[in-house]
Amino acid sequence: MAIRPTQNNIYSLVSRGLVLNLSKLAHAQERVSTGKDILRPSDDAVGTARALSMRRRLGLLGRFQESVQSTRPVLETSTAALEEISSILSEARELVITSMSGSMDPEDRATMSQQMTLLLEKLVDVANTKLGDRYVFAGTATGSEPYTLDFSSGQGAVKYNGNNQVQRIAAGFGTEIPINVPGSEIFGSNAVESIDLSGLTGVALGTTANEGRGFTDLHFRHDATLGSPGSGIALVSGGAFDTILNDHTVTVDAVAGTIQLDSGPPLQIPSPGSPEYSDFRLINDRGAEVHLDFSGYTGVNSVSTLTGEGSVSIDGTTYTALTFTETDLELVHPTDGTVLHIDTTNVHRAGEELVSFTGATDVFNVLAGVAGDLANDGGLEASRVVDRLELRYDELLRGLNETLRGLGTLGARTERLISSDTRLQATSVNLQGLLSQVEDVEITEVILDMNKAEQTLQLAQATGSRLIQHTLLDFLR
Repeated sequence: MAIRPTQNNIYSLVSRGLVLNLSKLAHAQERVSTGKDILRPSDDAVGTARALSMRRRLGLLGRFQESVQSTRPVLETSTAALEEISSILSEARELVITSMSGSMDPEDRATMSQQMTLLLEKLVDVANTKLGDRYVFAGTATGSEPYTLDFSSGQGAVKYNGNNQVQRIAAGFGTEIPINVPGSEIFGSNAVESIDLSGLTGVALGTTANEGRGFTDLHFRHDATLGSPGSGIALVSGGAFDTILNDHTVTVDAVAGTIQLDSGPPLQIPSPGSPEYSDFRLINDRGAEVHLDFSGYTGVNSVSTLTGEGSVSIDGTTYTALTFTETDLELVHPTDGTVLHIDTTNVHRAGEELVSFTGATDVFNVLAGVAGDLANDGGLEASRVVDRLELRYDELLRGLNETLRGLGTLGARTERLISSDTRLQATSVNLQGLLSQVEDVEITEVILDMNKAEQTLQLAQATGSRLIQHTLLDFLR
């Protein structure tokens, strides 16, 4: 028995054919319009998984690039600040060199002291450089000023409020780059290389280890003068204005009309009625002095011993009496914890002995100390001022070198950052190329597929239209 197709079957057949071919055409047109070969996961499950993995990696690369590019201004700002700081320290160095000249008088040095104070203030301002709300030399404590300048003690004192931590950013998979240099690393060091004395008083270091940083002063005080100068000469005010410590020899040569303290230059005995006759300042070769009254001078030769009693303090407040037999006297600063052990056997005069913990100071307090030395409020001899400046100068040079080293470090990190940015861009381009191979279509091929689908649809439409024209009578025999 022959099977005759019904009208309903013909309609269903034509409909399914049209829908199928229309779907193929629509899919081809969508691929052409989007340029993508994978429009939905069902198109290619394996390709979809590969594409998702690549896109995740591209996202991470994008974040790395953003981090690197946003960090470059920090390094560039830090570098510019260090260049300015290097210029300030170079100017300070020239000022110190000039001030150590023997031709400088106290007024000139006082003027230079003011200039050094201005350089200190400028140095602190630059060290507090910030980018946006971020202080670049504060370590990781970038929210507040790393350096504060305080003049409450008379001499400028600078305090570091940051930390020693280094900030790092992720610049790749498993790669981190440091992006700052803490101020404590550039402007100061914690490593003591040696302990140096200015040599004013004759004190030496003891045998026990010492502890401290930066600079400190040992205050040697004259408390009394014991003994008689001889030849009827008396001490002015009982020796209240003297600076001698320990034993000293006074030699009177009546024939030559001179008087001498230790190995100092023989000085002419003043004439009666002169202003110096009742208050003569006798100085030895190391700057120790006694004040003498010649009102009772007998005009005879004499050699006598004067003994200066005194005491020493590390903080200028609490004093320890000296016996001049201590070889390891311990002094502890109650505020900053500095511990010094000193040998006092050769101490010969009062005054402030500058102690330098070489290598463990910062350039701010070096400049502040230089300004104080140049002001010379203690009235030191010019040669003794130069001795103190020489100690500070060595530390100033060290600070300048550390600044230059910091510039080199920042330059290297900037170059590394630039190199990382270039590498990230290249990796991103390569990954995008691989992603394109997975997701993007071959445009020529997909256009051919679209044309083929369109022609097939047109053929199906033509065939369907002819089939649908038949009626039931066409199938009856």
